[in-house]
Amino acid sequence: MITDNRSVVFAFLGIPYATPPVGKYRFAAPEKHSGWSSESPFSAVELGPACIQPQGELIPDFGVNPRQDEDCLYLNVWTAEASLNYRNSPVLIFLEGEGFVTGYPGRFPGQDLASEGIVVVTVSYRLNVFGFFCLEHGGARGNLGLLDQYLALLWVRENIDAFGGDPRSVTLMGHSAGAMSIGYHMVSPRTHDLFHRVILMSGSVTSPWAISTHPSNSSYEIARSLGCLSSRPYAIINCLRSKSSSEILKAFETQYMNGNWSELSLPVVDSFLPDIEQYLPNNPVDALKRGDFLKIPVITGVTRNEGAAIVSQLTELTQHGYSQLKHLFQTSIIPSVINKYNLTNSPNLQEIKTILNWYYIDQIKEGDIMILITKLIDFFTDAQFKAPHKKQLQYLTDITNHPRNTVYVYEFNQEDNHLYRNLNISGSGHGEELLMLFSPSLIKNIGRMRLTSSEERLSAMMKRYWLEFIRKGNIGSNAYGYGISWKRYFPDEDNYIIFTADNNIPSSHTVMRNPMVALTEDAMFKQSVSLWNNLLLNLNNVRKDQVTSGYDTTKMKLTSDGPYRSAMYTLIAFVIVLLILLIVCVVLLKRHSTERERDMF
Repeated sequence: MITDNRSVVFAFLGIPYATPPVGKYRFAAPEKHSGWSSESPFSAVELGPACIQPQGELIPDFGVNPRQDEDCLYLNVWTAEASLNYRNSPVLIFLEGEGFVTGYPGRFPGQDLASEGIVVVTVSYRLNVFGFFCLEHGGARGNLGLLDQYLALLWVRENIDAFGGDPRSVTLMGHSAGAMSIGYHMVSPRTHDLFHRVILMSGSVTSPWAISTHPSNSSYEIARSLGCLSSRPYAIINCLRSKSSSEILKAFETQYMNGNWSELSLPVVDSFLPDIEQYLPNNPVDALKRGDFLKIPVITGVTRNEGAAIVSQLTELTQHGYSQLKHLFQTSIIPSVINKYNLTNSPNLQEIKTILNWYYIDQIKEGDIMILITKLIDFFTDAQFKAPHKKQLQYLTDITNHPRNTVYVYEFNQEDNHLYRNLNISGSGHGEELLMLFSPSLIKNIGRMRLTSSEERLSAMMKRYWLEFIRKGNIGSNAYGYGISWKRYFPDEDNYIIFTADNNIPSSHTVMRNPMVALTEDAMFKQSVSLWNNLLLNLNNVRKDQVTSGYDTTKMKLTSDGPYRSAMYTLIAFVIVLLILLIVCVVLLKRHSTERERDMF
């Protein structure tokens, strides 16, 4: 194929990297594909099918509605003509997916990135119940989707040189569940030297949704619903193998619709297996805290409105009016997230609910459904993406002096919203930065939209940064003529770059960060992150009698006042941030008023 920059790129599509996971291989660890003979070569000209998943749940779908099949373990390779000739080009492996429930790498064409002199690989892996069914037993071990990815990494190491790629220069890039997957691979003891740099986009293993804590409960329920319940795990698996994939998917969807997806479609700590078979022997958060992870260069970031992907699936509820949506927010959504943060049994549960209601709901004018939707998006963005991202960043940079542990941080904050227009909001939602990285081909595939000239410049800028990182593992001071240098992250500086495009400025400029806007947004971002990572968790550690007025503080032992002081200091900091926000708003209003008066004369 010929790309927009006139480069010749070869696409090798639908290459099987594992034995089809059907029949006796269903719910089993993947096995290496046997390959082909020279007399009967494989014709890699068509994308493979999507793995089995709920229909219509691919968010964002990027205009794709692929066929599905249980035989789905395929990968795709794009390589430029020059890469084939020189055979030492850097390799980018892209992992995607949403909640480990849905996903399809065929959404993302790799030719535009490959035309820049890298080899691009996208990978399909088993999802939902097919990829993560777990009875905490060797016969139903779980983590099959991660093992699929691991086998694909081994395939790249063994074969990518035939496509012009350098197996010693591999970057793993993941989005959403793909980024979480990379976090698991970084702490696994089995991935040494399979990849050398990572790009983590909108997904963190520090998320409360990252690990299934009671996987066998939902898995046994699946077995029961299909008439396969037994005290012997192997008997359950053999029974499930006799069922059709549609029957199993329907049983999963019932659990999924009942809100149990987070226990059924996520990775597990597999310390119940023999040591030689374990892939995740330790909780990823504990491993990060100990510094027990691959020390390699990292790009990591989030978008402004990550929660839009979740709220977009609630559009029917948003059409029912303000009162019903507010009721759902207060009585269902907030309690469910409190539960995932393990705060349900807190002695201060009511205080936690009061704080969350005050922060996200109480300030809304009665009947203003658009503000309520915005706050609901903020709620999911903060709790499910930004707060976990900040915590993971903290662990990654606690050892920032390690020579190979350079970290670059971004926020994608483009005002135009292309993927979630049904919500009528401004600001980039979950997955919108991918439009910048996989364009122009991705935009052409979608067909119903186009980038503005300033977005095209933003796309070119982001690809320049990403490509330099993929090639060298760092981002130099050269800003490629864009006037912005992306500096390495240091915790004490809390420095990160904000990617945005401004349609109202001259074409020769691309705004990365408006200082006045950034000041208020930074304060609000830190406030919301502190709410989830500090205030609520510290409040959870304070005994009820410590916050009642009748408690005799003279009886408090010195060893027990740590949580109390921590919560108190966090509350004080929270109030200070609110005051700072108020002062900033007053200053901005006065400045705006002065400018208006000056304009009048």
